[in-house]
Amino acid sequence: MGLEILREERLDNDGFLNEMSSWNRETAAELADLNDLGPLTEDHWRIIHFVQDYYQARGDGPPVVRIGKALGLKPSRICELFPCGIAKGAYRLAGLPRPMGCL
Repeated sequence: MGLEILREERLDNDGFLNEMSSWNRETAAELADLNDLGPLTEDHWRIIHFVQDYYQARGDGPPVVRIGKALGLKPSRICELFPCGIAKGAYRLAGLPRPMGCL
């Protein structure tokens, strides 16, 4: 799927997926390209999958500190991987909805 089609058909006005069920690794990679976050490394994927699991269990996204403790990453490393912020970066790439009060 081209980036234009992704933008037009599957994203809300803030660049988050309209439907979490449409998420897959290819979509995450396309979102990374749209947000200048690629290429995705193993650490990106670890964070993305953690964020998805956390959201499915709790109904919202985890804070940076929780991600770091769970994955053994310093918050500074997470910020290097997602310089646009955890919500605009990891949550968006993981297919989560836009958090309330974000953006």
